[in-house]
Amino acid sequence: MKKTNKYSILAVAATMLCCSCSDFLEIEPKDRITGDALLSTDGGINSYMATHYYNLPIEDFRFDFTKDNTDGFNIGRCDGGKTNMMSGPEAVHSEWGDFIGETNRYQNWDKIYTYIRGFNELKANIPLMKPSNPATINQITGEYHFMMAYAYYALAKRYGGVPIIENAQDFNGDYEAVKIPRSTEVETWKFALRMCDEAAKFLPDATTQERANKWTAYALKSRIALFAASVGKFWNRDGAALTGVAVDEKLVGGFTQADVDFFYQECINASAEVIKSGKFALYGENPASVENVIENYGKLFTAGKGISEVIFLRDYVYPGISHNMGKWHEPNQLSNEYGGRCNPTLDIVEAYAYMDPMTKTATYNKPLVTTTDGDEDYASYNPYQKRNYKKYDNLSEIFANRDPRLYASVILPGTQWGGQTILIQGGLVREDGSAMWMANDPYDFNGQVYYGKGNASEGQFSGWVNNRANGTRTGFLLKKYLKGTGDQTWDQVTTPFVDLRYAEVLLNYAEAVAESGLPDAPNCITAKEALNKVHHRAGFMDDLDCSPELVRYERMAEFALEYNSVWDYYRRRELHTFFDGSHNRGGLVPMLDFTTGSKKYIFVRASIETGNIQRRFEEKAYYRFIPGIAGNSLIQNPNY
Repeated sequence: MKKTNKYSILAVAATMLCCSCSDFLEIEPKDRITGDALLSTDGGINSYMATHYYNLPIEDFRFDFTKDNTDGFNIGRCDGGKTNMMSGPEAVHSEWGDFIGETNRYQNWDKIYTYIRGFNELKANIPLMKPSNPATINQITGEYHFMMAYAYYALAKRYGGVPIIENAQDFNGDYEAVKIPRSTEVETWKFALRMCDEAAKFLPDATTQERANKWTAYALKSRIALFAASVGKFWNRDGAALTGVAVDEKLVGGFTQADVDFFYQECINASAEVIKSGKFALYGENPASVENVIENYGKLFTAGKGISEVIFLRDYVYPGISHNMGKWHEPNQLSNEYGGRCNPTLDIVEAYAYMDPMTKTATYNKPLVTTTDGDEDYASYNPYQKRNYKKYDNLSEIFANRDPRLYASVILPGTQWGGQTILIQGGLVREDGSAMWMANDPYDFNGQVYYGKGNASEGQFSGWVNNRANGTRTGFLLKKYLKGTGDQTWDQVTTPFVDLRYAEVLLNYAEAVAESGLPDAPNCITAKEALNKVHHRAGFMDDLDCSPELVRYERMAEFALEYNSVWDYYRRRELHTFFDGSHNRGGLVPMLDFTTGSKKYIFVRASIETGNIQRRFEEKAYYRFIPGIAGNSLIQNPNY
């Protein structure tokens, strides 16, 4: 064994108490441990493996998309509560806005390659391991391939084709000897799929959630293959195509139609393996009521351990590795210090289908009704403008009869949460028609005092809070991933992060068939059945056709405001058309209205971009820039 491997093992042992895989963390701490001892005991091997699981480049509660290429993953505290969904159309940060088009975001080249070196050192050390059960060697061999697949997926979706390194390199002072050129983008995606296949060969036929198994490998393959197919199919979408040396060399792009079909077929095949296994089921797939849907869907993201739908998750422990999700994102009314940082946009709220209360059928593209004349094509940044506003009796009526997943994912004005009514209000209109906009002055009406933001005390409302950006500026707050109570202590939150679940596999399968025109997998349910399993779990009774448009609607409702959802916009090349320099992400401002001589509510559409800036996504930002090309001699991505 080379000295470099020995010292890397010692480094791993030093970090064994910082691992996130709690099911194999009950290890007696050691002040000093040799490489041989680490690899010769079950406890030592488990500690070693836990460290590598900790280094999987999962974009979870401890990931910060704004960090540079040397950081971002597994940080001790994601200050400010920056979450992936803020970097696209679905949400904004209450204070900073944040935008994915800035090309220093998701810039994690060095960090991911550091993890890959560690995984390759694991590969070199497998022959030295002496577990009590020989089957453990096969499992760890499979886990190595799974980790490599995950790492190269993380690289490919950021950079396209990258250098593929399958063995730990020994540096002897000759830089040229360790330089590896970029593979093409297609080759890189195929390598990640091959790693999934190799993982599936060795991993056990089990349903463990914190450690990879055969089905975890297939579920990851389903995700990776769909991403690759989408990039190939939508490469030219609405002017997204790029030019330059990297394109000429097929380091980005370069997909043929045969490549696109290949990746879609691989997605269909991998998804079918998971479906046909019979080991997973949608949680609450036969809901008795809308309330039942909301409860079950919400549990997926707060109590995912042991739920049959969850294929792979990252667990947390305290003391040990925990996070601060609730600390940053619970509403201001419930906050101990901070809160309300993630603000879903009106764009995503209105993307949830209308559900007919009698037939339980879906109607898409139905905006919320804010006016009596049907004019919903307006938005003001500041201030309130006089319009024919529809008057409501309460804060919740305007949001009635929507896809139940909305209520499980978003805190709407008037939501009951954490034992309180979450008050989100941005002003009032006096009886004489004059408006109080984004102020909290008192107003006396018929002997009762009302306030512009709903209460005299800032701690008793959650919209447009002046104190440390704790209040929403879109009119909405995040609910998905939160508990409403018990998740606000610094560095002690242990809500698990669900990374792969059965609903994604079903919808990947449906999308691959719908977009490719390829046939359903043999001896498996149809893609239409897969789509409607997810649709019906949400409480709908109608059957959707398996078309690209309807699959897209269903994916949006099912995955909105999740950490991985932003990458759907990437792979489908949609961001440059959404952020085209003319669109502002929108919000909805509830206001008290006394113009009828009684207390009512109106809702004002508003642009909520900082400074009313129309955002633009440059097409080059579908790929990140590659750092250090002067030293590594790699070809840079287009237009950097």
